[in-house]
Amino acid sequence: MLRGQGNDGVPDSRAIKLLQDDSQSSNQSPISNLFGGQYKSTLRCVSGGNQSAKFEAFSHLSVPMPARASQCSLHECIQLFVEGGTISGWTCPECQSSDGATKRLDIWRLPPVLIIHIQRFFNDGAWKKNQSSVLCPLKNLDMSPHLATKDAHQQHHRYHLYGVVNHFGSMDSGHYTAFCRAPNTDRWHKYDDHQVHELGGGSVRSSAGYLMFYSAIDQRL
Repeated sequence: MLRGQGNDGVPDSRAIKLLQDDSQSSNQSPISNLFGGQYKSTLRCVSGGNQSAKFEAFSHLSVPMPARASQCSLHECIQLFVEGGTISGWTCPECQSSDGATKRLDIWRLPPVLIIHIQRFFNDGAWKKNQSSVLCPLKNLDMSPHLATKDAHQQHHRYHLYGVVNHFGSMDSGHYTAFCRAPNTDRWHKYDDHQVHELGGGSVRSSAGYLMFYSAIDQRL
């Protein structure tokens, strides 16, 4: 964990380089190279303003949905993810205050294949499902507004959608279907148990989308 040095909680470049090298060297595999990314998690003490940051690896981004909206964009969900929120009851190791902290996530490195999980299930006294439509780009999803660093030489940041997993039902029971784009024809198909048929691109966005699979434009899938 790194303490902020009076620079808005951003560690110095040498510490960042060491953390990145350590993360990459300890997770070298075809799977991690294809699906593995990295973000920086920063905690800020509500009372004293002390900050600490650490880097964490991810294999997918699990993003929340806006409350009380009939539809939202995928960018809105990702923005809610990076904005984080408040942590109640957290005790600051510096000033010993228990007033809690704010948490922010900065996406540091994106993988060639980006999996985005939509958090449709939430607990409001009982487990419920948010069935709002998520408007996800089929082509040219630009992740650069959500990146902590704009170094284009080290980042994948533009993606095409190639697969969606849909969930119908509740937490107790449900049914899954999949939409997949054929790379040779660029046409979409729906997979529902043993049934497969072609699908119009406009039908890919729905209120059942649960997992989104994006491939970087420079990554052939």
